[in-house]
Amino acid sequence: MTDVPALTTPKKTHSRLGLFLPIGLFLIAALLWSGYWFYTAHQIETRLAEQAKTLTSKGYQVAHAPFRVQGYPFRMFIELKDVRLIAPNGKGLAVPALEAEASAFALDKWMFVATKGLTLYRGKGSDQSDLGQVAVTGDALRVSVSGWTQPLQTIGLEGLNATFTPSKPEHPFVLQSAQRLEGRVTPTRDGVDTVDFIWRASGAQAHPQSLLGRLGQGQNFDMAFQGQMAQASKFRGDLNGWREAGGAVRQVQASLHVGELEVFGRSEALLLDPNLALNGPLGLEVKGTGDPFAFLLGAGLISAEYEPLARAFVGTKMTADKPVKLDFVFREGGAYVGPLRVASAPVIR
Repeated sequence: MTDVPALTTPKKTHSRLGLFLPIGLFLIAALLWSGYWFYTAHQIETRLAEQAKTLTSKGYQVAHAPFRVQGYPFRMFIELKDVRLIAPNGKGLAVPALEAEASAFALDKWMFVATKGLTLYRGKGSDQSDLGQVAVTGDALRVSVSGWTQPLQTIGLEGLNATFTPSKPEHPFVLQSAQRLEGRVTPTRDGVDTVDFIWRASGAQAHPQSLLGRLGQGQNFDMAFQGQMAQASKFRGDLNGWREAGGAVRQVQASLHVGELEVFGRSEALLLDPNLALNGPLGLEVKGTGDPFAFLLGAGLISAEYEPLARAFVGTKMTADKPVKLDFVFREGGAYVGPLRVASAPVIR
């Protein structure tokens, strides 16, 4: 009897699909992402060009050097040079070098950095004289903007060691310098044309002739100002146009620290009259040591001509544990304490 050799099972060949499938999927995803990135970059370039044409047709001066969107694969980065944007009323800015950046995953939030400072064009004053420009420099000048698709955007501002130099000394700018500037504007949740705002300045110096300069009395000061702005979409740097549209600031809170003085102000609502003078109530509290009347006199909230009568309302001295409190009302171009007119109402320019 012949022995039959045992049958052997052929060895199973392992599929290489498990090796190549992840690589293939990765390559497909990379190609799709690359297509998305370059398409989006092209769209950004196209929309900026279209926006420039639209603004030019409305009378704006728009200029910048040629640019390309960079930052592949995960950023959208634009380096703009010789940027110039000036409105028909003469107000605007010029930036020699502006960097703009956004995540490719969140295109509704951009950060802008003026790496070489900027120049503000101030337009014309109430007498139609040219106010000139203000050169702004600093260690960091940054603005973030998010919510581009919304009617109102969230805007943040930061400046470090900023200086402000007007081209025409006869038209001084309100601020001269600040160690730190911070600002934020956020749309309110109720959906109306209103924004919450807060502005802070630390280690600041203001021009002596301005309201802030008089409040600061020539010293470095820290200041915070916050509240709500109504008719926010109508505010385009033209105070008269904003006022005529019903513009107002509400729920105002302000604080000022200068030397040994601390000043706190509150108002339910402040408006502007046709001459851009403040209109509305202002509760003021002055704390510290010294003569509160001298501070109010220097700030222009009380005029020298009203000094004899006003001292009876204010007093002459204060202590750290006994602040002076006053309720001002701005109306008809004047500042009143009770029935007594004590000064002209501050004018906002």
